[in-house]
Amino acid sequence: MNFKIIAIDGPTGVGKSTIARQLAEKLRFLYVDTGAMFRCLAWSWGKKGCPESDELLTELGNQTRIVFEDEFVICDDTDVTQEIRTERISKLASKISRFTLIRKVMKNQQRALVEEVRKSESYPGAVLEGRDIGTVVFPAAEFKFYIDASPEIRAKRRLLQLQEHCEEANYEDILTALRKRDFQDQNREVAPLRPAENAIIVDTGKLNAQQVLEHLLDCVAKEKGVSQPGVQ
Repeated sequence: MNFKIIAIDGPTGVGKSTIARQLAEKLRFLYVDTGAMFRCLAWSWGKKGCPESDELLTELGNQTRIVFEDEFVICDDTDVTQEIRTERISKLASKISRFTLIRKVMKNQQRALVEEVRKSESYPGAVLEGRDIGTVVFPAAEFKFYIDASPEIRAKRRLLQLQEHCEEANYEDILTALRKRDFQDQNREVAPLRPAENAIIVDTGKLNAQQVLEHLLDCVAKEKGVSQPGVQ
């Protein structure tokens, strides 16, 4: 089986998870939500009082158990699907992702997961989304996309998302938090957020989710040997 890897990177709040999940469904690929994995670690980290010693961070990374069941995310036998999408967990995820030990553990877990699926031949490929998939985790991925949009547009989308879940939210607070997160992600010493050299950059500012999905499918279809089952 000619196993293919699709890497989708981009800043927070740009819709990577939605696009990656839909793309994986169309291609019948494995979908790996690395952002949810970091958020699960952040959730567990918060429960433990946010320790920062190397020993406790390594223990956290190695012992936290994350399972994806359909659209549910299970962390240490607890359904955290909704909770990990809150602003509180977003902030904790930003903090914990700065630790080199945590990023190393997560990178190894993501690679091991994909390698296990490749060997089992249960999927013809995998779609992973995050902030360093195409640059660090899978630099040799067959397809690399960088999904982007202005902080203002992302803040508006995030506001609507939170309101749909009946969370109190303020646009200016969200915008400030997004800009701060962008700065941290782009300037961290380990795996800074940036497009891979050969990534296809997609600005979603004037595109809806369906248009972005169709564009990515068109790009994938141009590559010989990659079919699109289920695409009409």
